[in-house]
Amino acid sequence: MTLRYFSLLPLLLSMGLTSAADVAIPLVLPESTALRWLTNDPALVSADNALAAANIEANQQALSPYDWVANGTYQRRDTGTGSNSNEWNVGLERTFRLPNKVKADEASAKAIRLIAPAEYKQARREAAEALLNAWFDWLAADARKTLLLSQQSSIEDNVAVVGKRVKSGDAAVLEQRLASAELIAIQRQVSEAKNAEVTAWTFLAARYQATEEAKTTALPEPIAVPQDLSWWQTRMLAVNDQLTLAQAQVASAEALAQRAKAEQRPDPTFGVFTGREAYGSEKLIGVTASIPLSSKRRSLEVERQQAQVSVARQNLTLTEREQRAAIQASYTAATGYFERWQLAQQAATTLFDNAKLTQKAYQLGEGDVQLLLLARRQALVAAEDASSAKVAALRSYYRLLVNAKLLWPDWLNGTID
Repeated sequence: MTLRYFSLLPLLLSMGLTSAADVAIPLVLPESTALRWLTNDPALVSADNALAAANIEANQQALSPYDWVANGTYQRRDTGTGSNSNEWNVGLERTFRLPNKVKADEASAKAIRLIAPAEYKQARREAAEALLNAWFDWLAADARKTLLLSQQSSIEDNVAVVGKRVKSGDAAVLEQRLASAELIAIQRQVSEAKNAEVTAWTFLAARYQATEEAKTTALPEPIAVPQDLSWWQTRMLAVNDQLTLAQAQVASAEALAQRAKAEQRPDPTFGVFTGREAYGSEKLIGVTASIPLSSKRRSLEVERQQAQVSVARQNLTLTEREQRAAIQASYTAATGYFERWQLAQQAATTLFDNAKLTQKAYQLGEGDVQLLLLARRQALVAAEDASSAKVAALRSYYRLLVNAKLLWPDWLNGTID
């Protein structure tokens, strides 16, 4: 099953890449800026070190675990004649792996070399997701701050208009107080929005060493998700690091089971030695051989490793099902957020026009200030909904792009630093 998946991977990847060039990417964060910030992420430094350690582990696994062992003895023999015989011997021995164990160790090393890059790519994807989440958090906070500042300016103009009407006797003082209260309320919201924006940017600056010149002035318009669910599933399964990791873990478990089965026959130890006895008149040269006797423990280890293979295979099945469900959920979320943004934008435009007409009517002496304030509140709520829906639509679409490795593909695959 493991080998079959890896043989199909190039085909699936080529299918996923067929229309990749047709996928548009709204510019939310320039790649050069993102990659510069990611180099300052400690999580990636840790991933680099983990990859290096795994490569060393693979090299170790392929080598024999046994060392040459040098030994020697020295003794003085008392013959009872008044003279002693100084005697010694030295030897060299080593345990040798049987051929089937060599193959099992090579299979384990190969599995480690599959697991390590999968974990490395997964770490990069998670780092990219974390950066984008932090970036979108700041974009949402900044967009809300900008919107409220604009609304505050409009309400200030409205307070001035009400003040003029009060002076001319066309409006009661109560209307001026209501307008002033509305201004105070929006000023409180602006203060909260400014704090939220500063907090979001502080996180970016602290973790990624982000600098002020990277701040964007406007968000691009969201776009409808191109291609259908089947296309995204094919693409995302083909480049799915978690699925690749689960496949490699099956291969690793199978190699360990193969090793445990081979361990039922212990490895032999061979050696050579030389020595001197009887006042140096006797010289010894010989060879040694030994082999441990197998026990029940080795058979139980085989059973344990075979159970681990079953666990790894079931984990693979679970991972594949979870990833299919996650892909479908991500696709549904992205298409849903885009649709909701369109509806929210339509509502915001309608209520904004309604607020403008109400403002004009009030300036002409028609209607009262409470109707005007209600229209403004409705327009503000709708505008906030549209703004948050816009950020959510872009965020969910970018999540699709990252998981499909259509955004920063060379970096996500670890081919560039």
